[in-house]
Amino acid sequence: MEIIGEWLSWSNLFYMIGLGVAGYAASVTSKNRNMVIQFGEFIKAIEDGMRDKKLTKEEKDLIMKEALDVAKAFVQSKWKLW
Repeated sequence: MEIIGEWLSWSNLFYMIGLGVAGYAASVTSKNRNMVIQFGEFIKAIEDGMRDKKLTKEEKDLIMKEALDVAKAFVQSKWKLW
């Protein structure tokens, strides 16, 4: 009975919950990899544009293009149209 008591502890429970969450996050990320990549490019475009605290027309156009790419990746991941 002591062996079961050693296995069933709060720390092991939290460890297993953490492994489950990490596994789920990894599967979701690999399934939606294109969307994650596009979102990263979108964030990078915003950071580059706001570096000097002013957005030029070219920077606004780049940010809008990246936002549309994120939306396209989201639609493709949900409905696989293209």
